[in-house]
Amino acid sequence: MEPDAPRSRPIGMRGLALSAAALVLPLALVGCGSDDGEVASDPAPTTTATSPSASPTVGTYPEFAPADYTFQLTVSCFCAFANVPVKVTVAGGEVVSAVYTQDDGGRSGVHAGDPADKSSWLTINDVIARANDTTADKVTVDWPAGQDYPSSVYVDPHKTMADEEVGYTIADVQVS
Repeated sequence: MEPDAPRSRPIGMRGLALSAAALVLPLALVGCGSDDGEVASDPAPTTTATSPSASPTVGTYPEFAPADYTFQLTVSCFCAFANVPVKVTVAGGEVVSAVYTQDDGGRSGVHAGDPADKSSWLTINDVIARANDTTADKVTVDWPAGQDYPSSVYVDPHKTMADEEVGYTIADVQVS
C-alpha cells in the first residue's frame, strides 16, 4: 500500500483577499496624486550654520552656580546603598551633610535619617563632572531645557567591563 500523497493546504478566501489588497493598494495610491508640476517643500527655512545656543554635550555641560542648596540624590549602581535616596546639603559649594530619606529594604540595613555613605556625598557639580566625562564609553544625560542642572546622568566607563555603570538622579533642588 502506498502512502497518501502530501496534501497541499488550499488558500483561504481571507488570505487571497489580503494578498489582492496588498497588490492593489500601492496602485490606488499612485492614482491619487496629480502631476501638475508642483513639488512639495518644507515651508520652514533650513540653515546649515550651527546655532550659538546649541545644546551642551558631554564635556561641555555648565556648572551649577548656586553654592548653598539641598537636593535629593539617588545613585543607581551594583553597589551597597544603591537606589536609596539621600538628602544632600551643600554649603559654600561643599557637602556638609547627607542623610538617607527612607529605609532600605535591602541588605544594607540603613534607615531614614541615617548618615549616608561617603560615596553619596556629592554636589550637583560632582554629578555634572561625571556628565562631562569624555573618557567614558557611554554617557547619557537628561537635562531639561531651562533647568540649571541635569535630572539624571548615566555613565558606563568601560564597554567591556560589567557592573561598573552608575546612574545619578537629581530631584527636589532647593536653593538657599
